[in-house]
Amino acid sequence: MILVDSNYMIALMNDKDKNHKRAKELASRVDNEKKIMPVLMLSEAVTSIGSRKKGKEAKLLYDTLIDNFEIYYPTFNEIDAAMQCVLKYDGTLALADCLAIWVMKKREISEIVSFDDDFDKVEGIIRIH
Repeated sequence: MILVDSNYMIALMNDKDKNHKRAKELASRVDNEKKIMPVLMLSEAVTSIGSRKKGKEAKLLYDTLIDNFEIYYPTFNEIDAAMQCVLKYDGTLALADCLAIWVMKKREISEIVSFDDDFDKVEGIIRIH
């Protein structure tokens, strides 16, 4: 299983994104994996595509994610635990990123597809980019 960051999906859907070409190159690898995405990252991706490509593209992305990914819905305690990660990294990792890290540790997932190099500072995570 691989965790998918919102910025990968944004790059894949937006041909003007600087990482679009690389996202397309990674797509076959990602497509062949079981995928998980925390709901906070789903929100980031859909919101970003909606603002860049409008509502129909946002809905297409939403449907794709819901149909092909396991969407992780955290409890309040899990979000609270992720907030401790935000503090640990002094705010350099977003709450959504810290929730992703928490999910990865809980589910024993080592790989994340992401263009966010902030994940490189987290021990035990292999960033596919």
